[in-house]
Amino acid sequence: MAKILSMGDTWQNFRSFTEVEIERITNKYGTPIGKGGFGEVYKGILDDDDHDLVAVKRYIRENLRKEFMEELSIHSQMSHKNVVKLIGYCIGESTLTLVTEYISKGNLDDILHNSDTAIPLDIRLGIAIGCAEALSYMHSMHLSSDSLICHGDIKPANILLNDNFTAKVSDFGLSRLLSGGITHQYISKVIGSIDYMDPVYLHAGRLTPRNDVYSFGIVLLELVTRKRVKQGDMNLIGIVDCAKGKGLRKLFDESIADKNTIKTLEDIVKLATECLRLDSQNRPQMNNVVKRLRMLKTDMKGRQENAHSQSILASHHAWLSKGKQDNAQLKKSFSFFKSKSSKSKIILTEFSNVRIFTKEEVKEITENYSYLLGEGRLAKFYKGTLEDNTAVVVRKFLQTDSNEAFINGEVVLSQIVHKNIIKILGCCLEAKDLIFTYEYADKGSLLDILGSQEDFPLDIRMRIAIKTAEALQYLHSSATGIVGHGSVARSTILLDNNFMPKLTGFSGACKLMKGGGNNSSKSVISNYLLEKVLDSDPSRFRSVLINLESDVCRFGGVLLALISRENNVRSNDLVAEFTRVYQRDNSGKAMFDKDIIAEHDIAVLEEIGRLALKCTILNAEEMVMRPTMKEVTEQLRKIRRSWKERTMTEADSQVTETNATTVMPMEPRLPNLMRHLFGYRRISTSDPIRTC
Repeated sequence: MAKILSMGDTWQNFRSFTEVEIERITNKYGTPIGKGGFGEVYKGILDDDDHDLVAVKRYIRENLRKEFMEELSIHSQMSHKNVVKLIGYCIGESTLTLVTEYISKGNLDDILHNSDTAIPLDIRLGIAIGCAEALSYMHSMHLSSDSLICHGDIKPANILLNDNFTAKVSDFGLSRLLSGGITHQYISKVIGSIDYMDPVYLHAGRLTPRNDVYSFGIVLLELVTRKRVKQGDMNLIGIVDCAKGKGLRKLFDESIADKNTIKTLEDIVKLATECLRLDSQNRPQMNNVVKRLRMLKTDMKGRQENAHSQSILASHHAWLSKGKQDNAQLKKSFSFFKSKSSKSKIILTEFSNVRIFTKEEVKEITENYSYLLGEGRLAKFYKGTLEDNTAVVVRKFLQTDSNEAFINGEVVLSQIVHKNIIKILGCCLEAKDLIFTYEYADKGSLLDILGSQEDFPLDIRMRIAIKTAEALQYLHSSATGIVGHGSVARSTILLDNNFMPKLTGFSGACKLMKGGGNNSSKSVISNYLLEKVLDSDPSRFRSVLINLESDVCRFGGVLLALISRENNVRSNDLVAEFTRVYQRDNSGKAMFDKDIIAEHDIAVLEEIGRLALKCTILNAEEMVMRPTMKEVTEQLRKIRRSWKERTMTEADSQVTETNATTVMPMEPRLPNLMRHLFGYRRISTSDPIRTC
């Protein structure tokens, strides 16, 4: 029997909530949005600073603690665009809860069967592809040294959809983590949704990834028929097995069935029936299902555009050949690096969970580069849509002379997971092409917003400042390997529809420092590195340290732009202008944006202005006062809390400058790296790092 992998401590890296915090987030469990076998799900708001909507799953019974810990352990190990993000957990005396991102459109079951929402076939295919990609990810041996995940309860109710109809797989209460390369496990007590359960699992208790394949086959049938698998005496699987020709076509949802889509619908049913084979060993694996669905979508578009005359999925041989082509493409991508100098340390396998695209796939995603978002000296940016309906930005470089530096930045980005840092989704490295694909931020950059006429209240500006500071603090922490961004600016802070910032611009300036020596594979900050740092030998890491200081300085310029709404003035000039005004008036009021200078807001603007100028100190004698990103983040939170309290009480008293600029005490004999990691002060003005 396979054993369940021990829980480890991955879940401890997520936020731990108290029972009181969970009650506040959910407004005492006031808005239920779902219910499952183990728990009830409620809508909530994370906190005043975040404004993030979340879903809170509360376990119904306290005696389910073992099941809760297993779900928490498994969910905490997954990071994929088609898996609902875990945010945190609460292990209380009377409460067991999981906090995840909130997915706006609800679940696929409600949309298919309880609404009249129009869903075109290409969108349905995108939903299927997203779910299949999530399952392929879970079934692959990558989450630990040799483990895989069986979801165990795939059904439309556990497939959530965002505003773009991108699928997000949820509910891992029945999931199992298998270790040791063993691909099955016998379960003494079978539980789950009978209508979607693999008969092999139901009768024999044999849990394998092929169980998920069977359940996914039913999801495919429901997507194309818009009928439940079982309604009264009707069994959709049995009807599809017996139906042929016109009889089969009558089963299709008539809103998507026409002469241009019939072939695609028939191919989907063919794939579904293969997933539903009773001999589980003859079912396709999910990675092959993903390939076939992608090809199906491409083929459908081709037929609709009269670009192709026959189905790409005409036979089983076709998708096997495509698999061979994919392997050849991977080798071709590696050749991009082999042609470079021996000094290159970049290896394609260093990309974490990043898809390798072909040039043809990028053309399809961008509809032949038809939607240009913007361009710069080095690259053009296009909007695109992945097969699973995910909106993306495609960055195509105009020249590749400095490709190694840019690839280095994207390798660093691929290893970072933070909600306020843009996620890299894929790359194309064929021949001389250099193309990267990222998640899409609807509102563009902070620079765009500052120059627009859009309403931009102070509360939103402070949220942008705090969340960006948190992202930089995260980059500067040992948990990420110590990343110096080096290019923080108004143009490298993107905003989504809710004005939530996403830090981007990880290019050649980005620096990642990891530990050396024998321990480096186990810890990003090894004993070797700490010994080197504590021996005051920062020369090896000088470029990273310069970027840490630069990030603080550049962030100060962003703060000044937020309170002045300047988008045309260079950051250095803006700092100089603010400095002159403060020296002249002992106030920055003359520089503040007129739209946010209500009398009761002046105090908070002054505090932000003074904090920004401390971040941008260049004078060597005064640089001891420049804060770290940890201190900046804490100070911004304090400023916002004080402002909120004053607003709520309608008091007009100002927080004194002493309170607003309190810094941590100086710690002797701790060099620059430790100062940034843990928020300690600079040792002396003779420290070698001095940069903006």
